[in-house]
Amino acid sequence: MASRPAALLITLLLCAYGAPAWCACDNATRLSQQVDALLAEYEREAPPPDAPLTVTLGLDVRHAALDSQQSTMRLLADLRMTWYDPRLKWNATEWGCDSAPTSAWRLWRPDVAVLNSAAGSAADVWMRARLHDSGNVSWITRLDVTVPIALALADWPQDTQTCTFEFGSKQSNKGEILLEIGDFKHAVVFEAGPWEIVSVSGRSASWQRGEEEVSVAAWTVGLRRRAPAHVLGAAAVLLAGVLMLAAATALPPHQRHPLAACASFIAALWLITALLRLPGGRSCPRALGVMCALCVCGALAGACAALVVRVARLSSPPPHFLRALLSSLSTICRLTPSAESCLWSESGAWAAAARLADRVLCAALLLTLLVLLAVQLL
Repeated sequence: MASRPAALLITLLLCAYGAPAWCACDNATRLSQQVDALLAEYEREAPPPDAPLTVTLGLDVRHAALDSQQSTMRLLADLRMTWYDPRLKWNATEWGCDSAPTSAWRLWRPDVAVLNSAAGSAADVWMRARLHDSGNVSWITRLDVTVPIALALADWPQDTQTCTFEFGSKQSNKGEILLEIGDFKHAVVFEAGPWEIVSVSGRSASWQRGEEEVSVAAWTVGLRRRAPAHVLGAAAVLLAGVLMLAAATALPPHQRHPLAACASFIAALWLITALLRLPGGRSCPRALGVMCALCVCGALAGACAALVVRVARLSSPPPHFLRALLSSLSTICRLTPSAESCLWSESGAWAAAARLADRVLCAALLLTLLVLLAVQLL
């Protein structure tokens, strides 16, 4: 029983000595009075006396989306600014608190804004700032800005678009305000739309504004398109067209036209439907280029087959150089015409020439198809 009063006495002593340290921060009325006394002679229109003033920035991206029709990127983020103002220092021991919140409109604030923004808004000055006993001031502004970008659609539908958001002072130069990017860990953002954030990188630079040099902090945001249906559709159409043209090369020339025409029709149909979903851009998408090449290959395969059949049916005497060429090449490859070609042609030389041309054209077609597959897949 005797130990209970002693324990109670120790608890009361600890509360008596420890109360000022935490009661001052928890007592909103007293803390507000202390801040009012600190800001009684504070001139919010005048910047801190230290020049150049170093402002540390950190960008916390909350959402980013791309408008393909307008070629713009919209950014929702929190811009964290920290600077040193010696007029806002106090004795933490006397106050019993080492930090205090206050309205931002009561303080001087650096006029940092997005320099390359086409539209958007930032938070008003009613957002609260946090003062520290060391004189450091922290303030967060809410950003909703839109910046125009140049679309790079070469890798569509698996393209990655990047946009740079440049922050700087619109009135002060580098000798007055110096912007730095602090060590800030970006929050993980989970996107559910057609675009996902893949990278956020920042850097400090300088910008020449007339004769003045302005300090600039820039963040580059990278977005990747989510288009699994387009990727699967483009791969299926390309593979179907390549297989049709490859199978057409195994058929005789007079039976090659239907498959070649079908391959071209499938590629052309995909182009018609895909172009309706593609925004305008400076670069030609790789998928569209491959499909256009596949469509042209199908048309050339049909035209070359018709040319081979036409050559095989010639009845005029072949020139001497053609006979000499066929004789020299017959030692390398077999040019004996088929019985069907001999029935069409009155000259075996023309039939052999048609067989040689057919082999060369089929080899060129297969090589082109392999290149198209490599370009699209790699």
